[in-house]
Amino acid sequence: MKRHIHVVILVIAFLVSLSGCATSRSEITVAVPEASSEYYNSIGKDVVIGKVIDRRTFEESPRDPSIPSLGSGGVSQATDEVKARAVGRKRNSYGKALGDILLQGGQTVEEVVRSSLALALQEAGYNVLNDLAELGEDALVMDVYIDEFWAWFNPGFWAITLNTRITTDLKLRSGGSTELVTIHAKERRQMATESAWIEMIEKALQDYRQEVKVAAPSFL
Repeated sequence: MKRHIHVVILVIAFLVSLSGCATSRSEITVAVPEASSEYYNSIGKDVVIGKVIDRRTFEESPRDPSIPSLGSGGVSQATDEVKARAVGRKRNSYGKALGDILLQGGQTVEEVVRSSLALALQEAGYNVLNDLAELGEDALVMDVYIDEFWAWFNPGFWAITLNTRITTDLKLRSGGSTELVTIHAKERRQMATESAWIEMIEKALQDYRQEVKVAAPSFL
């Protein structure tokens, strides 16, 4: 009997600890690999990534977990700096929204998208310039508008489904050409640990880069 009570106490303590983690705010670092030099200049076109603007819309307590939201006082209490780093929201097994998932200080959604886009274009054979002052005669300037960049999970009986959706609107300043790039990555998991969130977002970024590489020749 004592052993049974001891086990129950341990289980309760474990569940309380999980709840505490889920209600707290987590910060994660997302890795974007560097392009190999073998990809550079194979097409011979210069591209400058101009403005990268995060225009995601956050809502207070949305029913749909794929819509960005924030805890810790809600959207109205969040600073622009917090919104710029927000990439997901934790939930309990019933789907109730809990703590936030932010990029580690120093990383923002705009910076991650810029780095991922630069990498994709380099791997597609374009020469990505860092500054408008470096513009070559035939360089293209592309502005980027981020409409979606959010990770969430859908609860399930045996497992949960982790999701990440990224949507960007790429616009050339000359000629006004636009290209909508959107991906939705998902994967079934047993638990939504911090490492699982990182892996899911990095997988989505990998899918996003692949979509950019496919779209680039017709767009640029």
